[in-house]
Amino acid sequence: MQGQQEYQPQLFTVFNMEALIPKRHLLRQIDGVLDFGFVREATADLYCQDNGRPSIDPELFIRICLLTYLYNIPSDRQVCEEIQYNLAYRWFLRLSLEDAVPDHSSLTRTRDRLGEKIFKEIFDHVVRVCIEKGLVKGDKVMMDGSYIKADAALSSMAPKEDNLDIKDNAPAKYIIGKKFSNDTHVSKTDPDATLAGKKGEPKQLRYKVHETIDRDSRIILDPHITTGSQVDGKVMFERIDHIENTFSINIEEFTGDRGYGYGENLDQLQKRGIKGYVPNFRPDVGGKIEEQGFKYDKERDIVTCPEGFDMEFSCLDESASSRMFSMKQGRCRTCPRLAQCIPVLPDSKKQNTRKRIAVHIHRDIQEQTKMREKTDEFKALRGERQWKMEGVFAEGKDNHGLDRARYRGRAKMQIQAYVIATVQNLKRLVGNRPAIAVAFREYAAGALQNTIEIFFPKYFSEITRNFQHFCPGF
Repeated sequence: MQGQQEYQPQLFTVFNMEALIPKRHLLRQIDGVLDFGFVREATADLYCQDNGRPSIDPELFIRICLLTYLYNIPSDRQVCEEIQYNLAYRWFLRLSLEDAVPDHSSLTRTRDRLGEKIFKEIFDHVVRVCIEKGLVKGDKVMMDGSYIKADAALSSMAPKEDNLDIKDNAPAKYIIGKKFSNDTHVSKTDPDATLAGKKGEPKQLRYKVHETIDRDSRIILDPHITTGSQVDGKVMFERIDHIENTFSINIEEFTGDRGYGYGENLDQLQKRGIKGYVPNFRPDVGGKIEEQGFKYDKERDIVTCPEGFDMEFSCLDESASSRMFSMKQGRCRTCPRLAQCIPVLPDSKKQNTRKRIAVHIHRDIQEQTKMREKTDEFKALRGERQWKMEGVFAEGKDNHGLDRARYRGRAKMQIQAYVIATVQNLKRLVGNRPAIAVAFREYAAGALQNTIEIFFPKYFSEITRNFQHFCPGF
C-alpha cells in the first residue's frame, strides 16, 4: 500500500536544539576545545561602556567569522542568510530560533572596528592553546610563501604620480598592448597589491602569504601577508624573531626551499645555532670560478689562475656581497689565455689586461650547504617540507578561501589570513579526522605492513622504522 504524507503546520513547536547537534560535529568539537570569552576582554577598549547603542557581541562576531571561513562561505551577505535556517550554525553562535541574525553591513563595520590587531591576538591565543595542550613545541619549523589573487584587475593599473610623462595617465581599458611595472604603475582599486607571478607565467595583481608551521603538528605559527612582489628570503629572520618573541619559544631547526637560501641567511642560521635545511639560492654556487679554471685557497685567502699565478684581494663589492681578487698589473698581457679570460666586448675600444674574480663573502657556508644537500637527511627534510607546506596551502586555498582576497588593502588581507589560519589550527586542535578517513588509514597501514613482511622479511624492521620516521603517524 502506497503511503502518503500529510503535512499539518504547527503553530508552536518545542524541541531541544542541543540534542540535534551530533557529538562528533566539527562545530561542537571546536566549541568544546576553545573558550571564546577572551574576545570580550580583548575588545573592551574599543567600545564606550556607558554610552551609545549596544553593538554586536564581539564573541558572536568572531564566531561568525570562523563559520565563514570554516565552510568557505563566499560573502557576509550569504553567511547571514545561511545562519537564518542552519540549526548547527545557530547552535554554534548561541542564537535561538527567535533571535535575529546580525545584518551583513554590521559585520563590515565591526571588522573595521576590531582591525588587524585584534585578529592577531585571537590567532595568537589559539596558537598558545595548542602549545599548552602539547600540540606545538615550536623548536622545529618550516616556512614557505604562496601567492594570493588580489581583488583587483589589470585594467585598474595606472601610472604613478611621479610618472606623469607616460602618455595615458588613466587606468587601462584594454590589456593588449599595455606594459605594466611595479616601478611605474599602481592599481587604483587596491594600491597595496603588486604585480607578481612565477617565472614563465603572466604577472597578476597579487599578495603573498609567508606561512611558518610547526614541523610535527603542522600548526600555523605565523601567516604574514606582504605584497606579491616581496622576496621570500628577505622576510625570513623577521618572521623567526616574531615567532620566538611572541610565543617565547626557541627555534632550533628551520626548513625552507631555495628561495630562502641566500648566503646571509645561511650564515645567520649558523651563527644563531639553528640547524638549517635550506638549499643554496643558486644550485651552481661556487661553480663559476671552478668552471673557468680558477681555485680559491681559503687558508691563504688567494685565488689561483689556471696558469698558476696568484690573485690577491683588492676590494669589497657590497652591492654583490662579494670580495674582488685581482691579478698583478701587467701579468696578464703576455698570458696565452688572455683572449679566453678577458674577451673583448663589441662596444669596447680597449681591452682590459687585468683579470678580476669575485668570491662571495659567504662562500664557506655555501660550500658546506652544497655538500649537505647531497645527504639523505637533507633530501628527506626537503621532501617532507614540500608535502607539508603545500598541503597547508592547498587546504587553505581549496577549503577556506585563501586563494583570493575578499577585501582590498593589505591590512584586510592580513585579517583574512589570520582567520583562515585560526580555522586550520582549530581543526588540528580538535583532531578533525572523519571516521571513514581513520578507517582507511588504519586499513592502508595494516595492508602495507603485511606486504612488507611477506615480500621483504629480512628488511622488515629496517623498512618499518624508516617509514615511520619519514611518515610519522601513518
